Amino acid sequence: MVGRGDPLQELLNLQERINRLFEESLGRGRADEGAALASGTWAPLADVYETPRAYFVRLELPGLDRDDVEIAAEDSVLTVRGERRAAASMRPESFYRLERSYGTFTRAFRFGEPIDADRVDAAFKNGLLEIEVPKARQRSDWRVRAERKE
Repeated sequence: MVGRGDPLQELLNLQERINRLFEESLGRGRADEGAALASGTWAPLADVYETPRAYFVRLELPGLDRDDVEIAAEDSVLTVRGERRAAASMRPESFYRLERSYGTFTRAFRFGEPIDADRVDAAFKNGLLEIEVPKARQRSDWRVRAERKE
C-alpha cells in the first residue's frame, strides 16, 4: 500500500490552489499578474492577516536581499515589487533541472479599510519579509457642546 501524506496538509494545499485560481480569474489581490505570468516572472507566496489595529503581510522571498525589494503604500493598497536574479555563474547549458523562478515580481494587496501609509513598517530576515500595515485612525464625528451658565 502506498503511503499518503498528511490529509490536512493536502486539504490546505488544495485550498491554496483554489484560492489562487479565484484570484487569477477575478484579478483580486495581485497587480499585473496576467502580464507577469505571461512573461515568465514569478509571484512569491504570501500570508495576510488582520488585527483590530493593523494588517500584516508576510512574503517568502528566498534568495533576495532587502535591496532587491521595494514597498509602496497608498490609499488602501500595499504593493511589493522586486527581482530575483540568477547568479552570474549560472549558465543555462549546464542545467539538469531548473525549478526556481527568476525575474521581477509584483504583488498588490487591497485592504477593506484605509491604511496609514506613513506608518508602514517592514522587517526582512532569512528570506521572509514581514510588513505591518497600520489601519488609518478613524476620525470621530462626535462634538462636545458647552453648557450655558445662567
